[in-house]
Amino acid sequence: MRVEAAASTPHALATMMAVSVVDGSVFPIPPFAILVPMVLAQPKKWVRYCLLGTLASLVGGLIGYGLGAFVGEGITQLLHIDLDVRVDRFGVSGTVGELLGRNFWVLALLCSILPTPFKIVAIGSGLVSVPLERFLLASVIGRSVRFFLVGSVVRFFGPTARKWLRV
Repeated sequence: MRVEAAASTPHALATMMAVSVVDGSVFPIPPFAILVPMVLAQPKKWVRYCLLGTLASLVGGLIGYGLGAFVGEGITQLLHIDLDVRVDRFGVSGTVGELLGRNFWVLALLCSILPTPFKIVAIGSGLVSVPLERFLLASVIGRSVRFFLVGSVVRFFGPTARKWLRV
């Protein structure tokens, strides 16, 4: 329970923010394992913790998106994948790249809220060239909902919430 021990140190907020950045970009460390004990210890600061955790997660998401875009460009060149191939079947019309970019953001929104690793959403969005503004919109909504939902449940239900959240 090293992560939980970090929640009771003077550096807890910085640790949670660092974990949120890393979680959004490259490594699967959920920031909620730190957020929950922080909110339990200082329930009046739950909004601040959730807001800063969300912002840090968005920074991590942008890093992940950039990594995905960088890797995606290399993969498409290496494997000779043409995302400009037109698809006109089953009532679907557009290039493969357009279709992925147009529709992947909904998946990004859902996966930003659900307990899936955010880095998968971020890297995947960059990989399939989801327009940055759509990715950001999905991420802002999704990560805000997730952080504030977890934070508010802990704030208003206390230690009992830990059982429900499995943290």
